[in-house]
Amino acid sequence: MRLLVTGAKGQVGSEFVETVAQKESSWEVLATDKDELDFTNRVEVFGAIDSFLPDIIVHCGALTAVDLCEDEVELAYSINAMGTRFLKQGARRVGASVFYLSTDYVFNGLGTTPYREWDAPDPLSIYGKSKLAGELELDSSDLIVRTAWVMGKYGNNILKTMIRLSKGQGDVTFVDDQFGIPTVVTDLVDVMIKLISDRQSGIYHVTNCEVTSWYDLTKFVFETLGADPSRVLPIATSQLDSSRKAPRPAYSVLDHSALRLGGYGETPIWQESVSCLIAQLRDSYL
Repeated sequence: MRLLVTGAKGQVGSEFVETVAQKESSWEVLATDKDELDFTNRVEVFGAIDSFLPDIIVHCGALTAVDLCEDEVELAYSINAMGTRFLKQGARRVGASVFYLSTDYVFNGLGTTPYREWDAPDPLSIYGKSKLAGELELDSSDLIVRTAWVMGKYGNNILKTMIRLSKGQGDVTFVDDQFGIPTVVTDLVDVMIKLISDRQSGIYHVTNCEVTSWYDLTKFVFETLGADPSRVLPIATSQLDSSRKAPRPAYSVLDHSALRLGGYGETPIWQESVSCLIAQLRDSYL
């Protein structure tokens, strides 16, 4: 199988390419990032696809800076929506399908029960709206994986921030009224590879299991690292810096109905996977 990967230097793309090289030796991968392929350029996209002739385009590239998206609306739609359109148009030319990495932000976060794959999206932020627009560019032959609270060994993420804070002094504050489920990239990539290998299509939600808040997650990280969890203080979202322009979902829990009903079982609980990731990362912050 031949895979063209976008966003191959990003948090998920890097680990996906690395894991495929380790576990799927028969797959041929063309790993691209913005320096190798500007997927907002239709001519460039068609040239790359026509030359490589992929079976699947694994589209991990995106503009994920949610506050920047509020200021740069055209840029958000250019990258997250039109870029996906061009990749899909190129895929049609060679009979390929598209894997699209999407987000919990396609929902409004006002619910109180986990969002299923078939629930109606209702994004509130430009980031969420532009990612949903990208979903709408695809068809029934394509595969969409929505995820949330992503953290891995590559790139910047909230877990690395929490680890750095645990090594400092004084109190830190995290919101206790935003709920979701962490997603460790290793687990996400394992599911991605299974779904792609089986040539699945449709929408799947992939996170780890068990709901938490940012506040409780931070206390867990501090405890795991031997730091004093009483330094972590709860605050409400309304107390956050008003410069954060994009609305954050208050309830970001994604249900894994399609995974369970499709015979893939469940992902590990987040406590196990976050502990393993902390063990990998902690030496970088000593």
